[in-house]
Amino acid sequence: MMTRDSALPVLLILALAAGLGPLGALISDDPYILSIFERFLIFAVAASSLNLILGYGGMVSFGHAVYLGIGAYATGLLANAGYPSLWLQLPVVVLTSGFAAFLIGMIALRTSGVHFIMITLALAQILYYLAQSSSAFGGDDGMVIYERSALWPGYDAFDPWQFYGFIAVSALVLIWLVDVVVRSDFGRRLVAVRENGQRANALGFDVMGTRLTAFVIAGAVCGLAGLLLANQSEFATPGYSNWQRSGELLAVVILGGVGTRTGPVWGALVFVVVEHYLASVTSHWPILFGPLLILIVLFFHQGLAGLFDSLGRRLRPQTGGGAK
Repeated sequence: MMTRDSALPVLLILALAAGLGPLGALISDDPYILSIFERFLIFAVAASSLNLILGYGGMVSFGHAVYLGIGAYATGLLANAGYPSLWLQLPVVVLTSGFAAFLIGMIALRTSGVHFIMITLALAQILYYLAQSSSAFGGDDGMVIYERSALWPGYDAFDPWQFYGFIAVSALVLIWLVDVVVRSDFGRRLVAVRENGQRANALGFDVMGTRLTAFVIAGAVCGLAGLLLANQSEFATPGYSNWQRSGELLAVVILGGVGTRTGPVWGALVFVVVEHYLASVTSHWPILFGPLLILIVLFFHQGLAGLFDSLGRRLRPQTGGGAK
């Protein structure tokens, strides 16, 4: 009898990791700790969306951060135009980032391998340079966002604890939604297409449609991560969508474990915390972070998720049949 995997492990790990922010802020009496963990939660959402197409669809996108930038700019433009309501911003961000993913996917998904990687990179860079050269988006200086998203009367978006709650709940919901997609019949079809597209096509699967749908879902979710990032930083900049940010998202997924359900959460947590402490030591912190990533890839093929899973199995009490 087949049973569906529970979403509980993913939600539990995310909830525990998110709880470290308030705990650290209370212990150190430093609200700045909350902003570090807000960034972790936003990265976890963006990495989860990338893991959907990379880990389960086998699509290595080197331009995924473009949706982060689209979501941030859409949020900022609406807020500065006098429309700070989250309930208006949500559909706009989903539609704009999802439509951009649809257009990019329609072109890139006709190729594979290194050609797919380069096309996603090239198309993302086109949008990056358009934002950088447009005065409507603030050009290279970026755009200051004067109003955070408004949820309901009484919600204070500039209260550190209320805002952290908004980020944490939003991240929990979005990562849960990605996990639902992964565990669904659609997720199984996506894996089948990744493993053998020709066989999946012979079995009657719509290979292009399946991959494109996953690509659009991933783009929309990453766009919502951009909405959260715009609120957290109160700023939108072309740098959110450049290839370096896409590389960071790839590093987070690889660090956490490609194709694992909890990997993006672990990867984002370790990446943001390590970045924070290494950046306080040197501005060249990636030189120190690189060897850590290499060691994880060499010795733990499923990343941090695989490492923690193996540790959990070793610590779990062994249950077996007693003497007969």
